[in-house]
Amino acid sequence: MKTSPSLLVQWAQLIALAFAHFVFDCFPGLMHTILPAIQESFVLNIQAGGVLLTVFLVASNGIQILIGHLRCEQDRPLFLYLGLLLTCAILFFGWVSPQSHPLLWLSLIAFVCGCGVGMTHPESLRAIHRLDGISSSLSSAIFMGGGVFGFAFGSFASTHLFQRYGFFALIPFCITSVAALVMMLLFRIRLAVERDEHDRQTRHSQQSLHLPVSFWTVMAIATLGACSVQVLMWIVPQHISHIGADLTRGGKAVSLFSLAGGVGGIVLARSAARRGEMKTVALMLATGVPFVLGYVLLLEYKISVLLLAVGGFFCFGAYPLMVSIARHCKGPNLGRRMGLIVGGIWLGACLLPMLLGPVAKHLGTGFVIFLCPVGFLLALALSVRTAIKCSRINGPKGCPHV
Repeated sequence: MKTSPSLLVQWAQLIALAFAHFVFDCFPGLMHTILPAIQESFVLNIQAGGVLLTVFLVASNGIQILIGHLRCEQDRPLFLYLGLLLTCAILFFGWVSPQSHPLLWLSLIAFVCGCGVGMTHPESLRAIHRLDGISSSLSSAIFMGGGVFGFAFGSFASTHLFQRYGFFALIPFCITSVAALVMMLLFRIRLAVERDEHDRQTRHSQQSLHLPVSFWTVMAIATLGACSVQVLMWIVPQHISHIGADLTRGGKAVSLFSLAGGVGGIVLARSAARRGEMKTVALMLATGVPFVLGYVLLLEYKISVLLLAVGGFFCFGAYPLMVSIARHCKGPNLGRRMGLIVGGIWLGACLLPMLLGPVAKHLGTGFVIFLCPVGFLLALALSVRTAIKCSRINGPKGCPHV
């Protein structure tokens, strides 16, 4: 096994990777919140907008499943480099003609950009996994927090920039992609390789109790939560637009939900490592669901966004902990596990805007928005069941590392 970099170098690389995650997750953020404006620019209805968003999300999540297991013995992040470049394809949105099959061309551009966003994730997480001097819970939370902050920033900043500059507002996001690529080269980011994974698993098992949680159980919990997150981030801007509110209000709501989730994951990462990650996931979901439901009921009031922020802190904040658990579960190889937990779970969830688009068209966005808490409730039920299983196996303290 290769010698690990010093702890100081590992922290510098972790910060660089978190920044890169911030950059490429700005693109999903802006796709959600400027979608109503794109629909207006190209005279697309809400159903067509759902198709465009679904193409982007299927590409960004499906590519992770297809390539996550590849290059498992290579330590240079070539897919990470390529992905950062492909995100810049979004600039071509501004060149599409509203009179010449706009949905077709927009979908093609969204597909390429989405592939770019997606292919960066598995290798980024393999790079995080190589930083073995930093605890799994903390490094996962910081890295995932970078992505959540990026999603939040992209959601909020893009609405303001788009209202003022139109499609030229996409240029700064592409510039930061190139800057992130340069950082990956300067910090000499390298990947964990599969031949070293057995040694890492052995060291982890010596430092922790038995890991009774199946990767597929973690995958199921994360998928249910992702479904609620996806519906919420799609339908909230649409509903706010339909009730005649300013475009930036939808961006603010999605941004605060995402930002709070990133903070929640980081703040609770250390206590999760002590008390048990799965137990903490269950507690966070149980705490957050009532606030999400409260936001849905009181959405017409501007102050309700604070309820959504608290709901995001707990419900969305639980996601980085699930990624940390998946890093050490037995199952497929590391690259495929990471591709599934950060891409696969969203692949099914990202179909929901297209599937619910006709429902929103006929029954209204106000009906669909009440579906937002459902996935969180189901994830809560499964996580409680799993946490109880952990406690039975490992005693009253539960599973310190799971």
